[in-house]
Amino acid sequence: MTPGTDDTPTVPAPAAGKRPLTLPIRWHLVLFVALVLVPQVALGLCLGWWYSQAEHKRLEQGAVAAAAAVSDQLDRELESMKAALLALATSPNAVAADFPALRAQAETLLTPRKAMLAVRDRDHRHLLNTLAPDGQPLPQNLDPVLVASDDRVFATGRPGVSDLFRSPLSDGLFTAVIVPLATNGETRYAMSMALRPNAILDILVRTRLPKDWVITVLDTNDRVVARSREQTRFLGQRPPAALLQEFSGRRAGVIQSATGHDGTRQFIAFNTLDLCDWRVAVGVPAAALNAPFRILVGTLAAITLLALGSSVVLARLYSMRLVREITSLRAMASATGSGAMIERRPGRVSELEDIAEALRASDASLVERNRTRDLLLSELNHRVRNTLSVLLSVVNHTIRSGGDDAMAEKTSGRIMALSRAHDLLSHAEWSPVSLSDLVRRTSEEEGLRIAFEGPDIRLRAEAVAPVAQVLHELTVNQRRHGGAGGRQVVFRTAVEPDGVRLAWIAQGAPGDRLGLPGFGLRLVRLCLERQLFGRIERLDAAGLEAVVPHAFLSGEGLSSEPFFAARWRGAGPQA
Repeated sequence: MTPGTDDTPTVPAPAAGKRPLTLPIRWHLVLFVALVLVPQVALGLCLGWWYSQAEHKRLEQGAVAAAAAVSDQLDRELESMKAALLALATSPNAVAADFPALRAQAETLLTPRKAMLAVRDRDHRHLLNTLAPDGQPLPQNLDPVLVASDDRVFATGRPGVSDLFRSPLSDGLFTAVIVPLATNGETRYAMSMALRPNAILDILVRTRLPKDWVITVLDTNDRVVARSREQTRFLGQRPPAALLQEFSGRRAGVIQSATGHDGTRQFIAFNTLDLCDWRVAVGVPAAALNAPFRILVGTLAAITLLALGSSVVLARLYSMRLVREITSLRAMASATGSGAMIERRPGRVSELEDIAEALRASDASLVERNRTRDLLLSELNHRVRNTLSVLLSVVNHTIRSGGDDAMAEKTSGRIMALSRAHDLLSHAEWSPVSLSDLVRRTSEEEGLRIAFEGPDIRLRAEAVAPVAQVLHELTVNQRRHGGAGGRQVVFRTAVEPDGVRLAWIAQGAPGDRLGLPGFGLRLVRLCLERQLFGRIERLDAAGLEAVVPHAFLSGEGLSSEPFFAARWRGAGPQA
């Protein structure tokens, strides 16, 4: 086809883009299940977070209430001890300093409390101590804590509560409520009721807090008076300095996070007694505070995994039915237009049934269209062959009537070459034609052995006729000027970066003169250079070598014919 002679150049379809990621329908169902579950899980997490925060707050408030309750109980116990001592101090035995009688009187008061009664003078000598048998000599008690408490009572004349001290009559620690004891109107003695830490521990145990909570009672020196857990280990010790710093200057409050005696992180609520500056601290481990959220998250995760797992299994089972229906649709689509539409069993998905009905309608339409097309193509091919036959007959009779049989033979051969190209295209339904088939057909009809070598090329429809003309001219030239008819000709192809190299190799051809004089040479150049936009590198008695653009020869990657025409007009050789 010569550029400029066709008003509708072939424009190739744009290259297909990258195929997007696709998933089987079973995975779409799984994703659908996941999308349904995600909002539920998110809602569950929100509700769980709200619940855990409320539970966290409830536990904190419980710790605050526990600290206040224990403080009240200790205040009542110490007040009760102080009231008992004040009542005992007004008894005749106390006023008369009759200490043996006072001891006997105090026995009924001390037994329920598991307490110890002692009387000391201003020099801190014991005049009475129920820890020692009656009549046993009693020592001084110079423990600095007890000495300071006695001096404070003597100085103010008011009852007081001591911090932990050690008695010379026992290795254990005590704390005591101390009241002044006056005889003859003068405060000469200090009378105390002492408790062991275990008696205070009994008060803490009666509170009945969760077993992992810790209640600690600290005296004014910040030493542990009692502790609900591991009291023997921590009795008399001071809490970490950082925790004491948090207590400093505050009578009550909370500490969101602090390190306790045992090294664990705790939430701590504390309160101070009204009777003395003892401090009650209730520690809640951070693990206990966060337990509701952890339990909720674990439960929700287990429920989510169970729901997702069961949903995935059910989705995959249900997808098997959908896959069968879709597979049958795919088989129908593959057979559309072939006239052998595959019937399928009716499904349960209305949209898929609509598609199946549309495929049946499309199949019927395509079958009818293909039948009409085949009739038209058959009629067209028949008319073209008839036209070529009439043309061949007219040309033969016209030229032969002038007495030029050689010219008639040449013209007939060129018309037959066009007819050969048309027959190949007709059988291929105007699809790409194999170059090797064209060479074989030419070899058979021209009576010349032609060996095809190299990669086969699929010729687009527009390139078949020009290549057929070139093969015809080369074959006729070989028969006339190539010497013995038994020689074989080789037609070789090679794919190179700038195109397809076509080589016609006449083996053992005599001489070196040009084998295509006159119109034959011009026709070969016209076909290769003007219609196929190639480049002839050699054309002589030994053969032909030309390079033709691969895109225009096969149509692969061809953008438009005008591009090649413009390239030819701008840089190609002239006829």
